[in-house]
Amino acid sequence: MATQATAFGTLVNIFLEPKKALDDIRGHNGWLWLPLIIVVALGVGFQLWYLHVVDFGWLVDQTLAPKAADMTADQLRAAHDRMTPGSFNLFGVLGIVIGVPVWYLLQALYFFMAAKLGGYKDQAFGTWFSFISWTSFIGILGYVASGVYLLSTNNHQVSFVDVDVSSLNTLLFHVPYAHPGQALLSSLRITTIWSWVLMTLGLAQWTGKSVGRAAFTVLLPYVVAYAIWGVIAII
Repeated sequence: MATQATAFGTLVNIFLEPKKALDDIRGHNGWLWLPLIIVVALGVGFQLWYLHVVDFGWLVDQTLAPKAADMTADQLRAAHDRMTPGSFNLFGVLGIVIGVPVWYLLQALYFFMAAKLGGYKDQAFGTWFSFISWTSFIGILGYVASGVYLLSTNNHQVSFVDVDVSSLNTLLFHVPYAHPGQALLSSLRITTIWSWVLMTLGLAQWTGKSVGRAAFTVLLPYVVAYAIWGVIAII
């Protein structure tokens, strides 16, 4: 006898049985808040923990280093005074609490428009917001990996880049913290690629389209966005 799907069971299945999970979330748009809240809560928790253990004076120096040569001693001193643990925590927490839902909304809007234009069966905005919330839940593995790294090191002079061990920048490119292109490359993570794979498989599963066509639909906005971001970073 088939077991009735639950939101908490789907949290596990999105990792172990993604096909089943993607089937189960259809018609359960109210479940979207569970993975979203967990991702935001973990992000906020990790942000506060990291800034509690890092050598904050060193972190400020690293943040200002790329522009330090163009600043006077008074400007550097003033910048140091403005950069407090409280300000870092405030902007970091707001960035997660506001930024994550807004980013999900933008992605959901794209899939909502694609569904309208493509004549897909699932056309409600909430359905695609749920789709994004669940396929993005994979991102919690990045926080877990970073948490393990932070627990295993005695070095308190570790940047946002170094602690983000799932990013392609940390693994491959090694662009230092606060330098041009660092934010772009750090946003590309193993979990990001995994999420794109889930989106592709899910879109193909939901629409009956080929995996190739689904991959084109999924990846198009990200390719465009990263291309524009890359040009801006170079300029």
